[in-house]
Amino acid sequence: MSERYQHLNPIYQEILKQERLKNLMRIAKCIENSTVGIFETTLDDQIRGVSVSFCDLLGYSAEQVCQLKYQQICHPDDLSAYYFLKERLLSGEIDHCYINVRYIREDGQIVQVLQSTDLDVGGSNEPHFVNRFEDITDWEQTAKNKQDFENRTRYLFENNPNPMWIYDLATLKFLAVNQAAITHYGYSEEEFLSMTLQDIRPAEDIPMLLEALSKVSLGFSVPEVWRHCKKDGTQIFVEVSAHTLDYQNHKCELILINDITQKMQAEEALKRAEAKYRSIFENAIEGIFQTTVDGKFLMSNPMLAKIYGYDSPEDLISTLTNIQQQLYTDPQRRSELIKLLEEQEEVKFFESEVYRKDGSIIWTSENVHAVYDIAGHILYFEGTVEDITASKRAKAEIEHLAFHDSLTNLPNRVLFRDRLSTALVKASEQLQIYLEHNNLAEIKVIPPLLAVLFLDLDRFKLVNDTMGHAAGDRLLIEVAKRLSECMIENTFLARMGGDEFMIFVPELQSVESIQQFAQLILQSFESPFFVEEMALYIGTSIGISLYPNDGMDEETLMKNADTAMFRAKERGRNHYQLYNHAIGAKVKEYVAIENGIRQALDRSEFQVFYQPQINLVTGEIDCMEALARWLHPELGWVPPNQFIPAAEEHGLIVRLGEWVLRTACNQNRLWQIEGLPPIRMAVNFSAKQFQVVDLCDRIMQILVETDLDPQYLELEITESLVMQDQNTTIAMLKQLQARGMSVSIDDFGTGYSSLSYLRLLPVSKVKIDASFIRETPQNKDDAAITSAIIAMAHNLNLRAIAEGVERKEQLEFLRSHNCDAVQGYLFSRPVPAHEATLLLQAQLK
Repeated sequence: MSERYQHLNPIYQEILKQERLKNLMRIAKCIENSTVGIFETTLDDQIRGVSVSFCDLLGYSAEQVCQLKYQQICHPDDLSAYYFLKERLLSGEIDHCYINVRYIREDGQIVQVLQSTDLDVGGSNEPHFVNRFEDITDWEQTAKNKQDFENRTRYLFENNPNPMWIYDLATLKFLAVNQAAITHYGYSEEEFLSMTLQDIRPAEDIPMLLEALSKVSLGFSVPEVWRHCKKDGTQIFVEVSAHTLDYQNHKCELILINDITQKMQAEEALKRAEAKYRSIFENAIEGIFQTTVDGKFLMSNPMLAKIYGYDSPEDLISTLTNIQQQLYTDPQRRSELIKLLEEQEEVKFFESEVYRKDGSIIWTSENVHAVYDIAGHILYFEGTVEDITASKRAKAEIEHLAFHDSLTNLPNRVLFRDRLSTALVKASEQLQIYLEHNNLAEIKVIPPLLAVLFLDLDRFKLVNDTMGHAAGDRLLIEVAKRLSECMIENTFLARMGGDEFMIFVPELQSVESIQQFAQLILQSFESPFFVEEMALYIGTSIGISLYPNDGMDEETLMKNADTAMFRAKERGRNHYQLYNHAIGAKVKEYVAIENGIRQALDRSEFQVFYQPQINLVTGEIDCMEALARWLHPELGWVPPNQFIPAAEEHGLIVRLGEWVLRTACNQNRLWQIEGLPPIRMAVNFSAKQFQVVDLCDRIMQILVETDLDPQYLELEITESLVMQDQNTTIAMLKQLQARGMSVSIDDFGTGYSSLSYLRLLPVSKVKIDASFIRETPQNKDDAAITSAIIAMAHNLNLRAIAEGVERKEQLEFLRSHNCDAVQGYLFSRPVPAHEATLLLQAQLK
């Protein structure tokens, strides 16, 4: 056997060193002698980190050798083999490599070295190569080692995990095969030794095989890829490494096989995936990008270049070299985006105004995430960009229609009430400070903090009747311009409809200041209005109500200003009239409510009333809205718009809300036990309730206690609630929806977020605010907004329900526009539980 394998000695030096280095690598770091050592090289082959033995071997000092590159110490004939193995290390094909090379000493002498090389990518240093070596110059020439070499050669051949064989170059017959080849190909050793190389090749590959064999050169050959056939007929792709040798007096080749079938299949799948991705990348309808953290584009697809107005991705990348300063109209937006990405995994729907190449400005929405290295450092950002300019304009137009008068372009009633409500919150805070610093018993007059003015044009009907509605509309436009010119700081002007306008003045200094303002408006009407080249003289009557003396909420203040306006008309028109500026019953009532709200729950003064919602398809009640009512022992029934804000201010709204929820759920379950048709129970939730961390658990606990299935509970929320903490609220609503409850948006159309965030909310129903229904269908603007909301809801697969339906013509309008359900006095006021029970029982009959 020894004689059989001695021919492998010249070829097997590369294989033998593998086993030898297993021991050498374990001791090389600990033992410094003249034959074993370590040195490191950078990726560009610069020598560094050398051992003493390495310096001794080459005859250089440590400083001298660290000035050299690997190619300066390696024999030129051995460099190609080293570079080939180095590339395989870098590509990840192999984890480490062994090579028999010659080093050139400083004095020019040649030393034979067995070198092992590993790629080190760990630690804090940059990737580099660790090279371990043993001087085998004398070892290979020692007779004692020759026998050891032969034994090791035989051992490595027989036990190599890769298939190996030796074949005769003349006959192509197999002369020797190892166990790995027998196992991998399925042939026995006897079968192999009776076969030729052609027997394991597909027939169509034989001509190429013969051509390749005719060009076999001496020594080691570069690995090539071929197809082989196993015994069971399976075809595999293999990488064949070959070395010529003399074996049993024949010219032969030693073959080492590496099965790369799975690797090639993976590469092919990767190519297909890359082609698919490239197609998606090139043809995407959204812009796709990668950018550095400091604001340079690394990659762009054609759509991104088109969005930003560049001729090509290359044009974009070469031109936009500072994203923060060149792209964003507000450079701070880039900083805000990076800050968000540092705080969370990804950022969605990041909207910004950006410059196109031609200087024009567009709106974009970005979805971005950061890509990190293994150390957790950001490598780059990548994501998508969508041009949302058109949708932004459409949204702005719809919101403008919802909140502005189409004729005069002034804010409408909805926006006026919203802004007035906001101003009253601030005024209420000022009032509390005033009351805390003054003795209530000694107060005779509370200074006004805010004023509401109601304006009605005098003799406008005469203009419409004599000159036509077109002239009347033109006059209203001119009046709006004149009033706008009269506005002072912080005042808010709106057209309420017809010839009526309203103004509120916050942070009022005195009664005298609002009187002067009203007088200024009256004086502006002394100049004529020109309509169709005709001078028209008209006046206006102004009613004024003051907060807090004349009302504590927007509804009362607007109503009292309206009342004062009629008194001004009674005085002969073109006058202003204050409603009242003395402390009165309303202020005392406010104080009584503030003081009584604390004991109301303990005294069981609250009740729950129910108002039905009618399904317009079936004509039946499919939902009841639960409404809290307060029967004060002295004041009687206190309106919700007075006690609800008081409950929120005194921290009682969560407790009150849970009581209403438990009462309503219990009532709904009682109706089911009585055999009445199962319906949903709608319960209003405030922003303060959604600040409770375990709100979901509390709701589920109440459902368990009342034995009510979650599908029969509907949560009503307002748009303003969502705007306070969008992410938290949306996440909580999704949890509730996942547990079987439904969610509806109350007072829809009165908040700023209705169109921006509706698609993000897990809601099933929108309730059109009663302010839009009140003058529908007579008021064309309200009718248009109402029909638009219904259509929009249906397009989003949501149900639409109208609140405040009081007249049959309103019902017919809603029915004609396919509104899903209605609620209002036309069907029933909010009623106690026993009356609501009668409504449900009547439905059965």
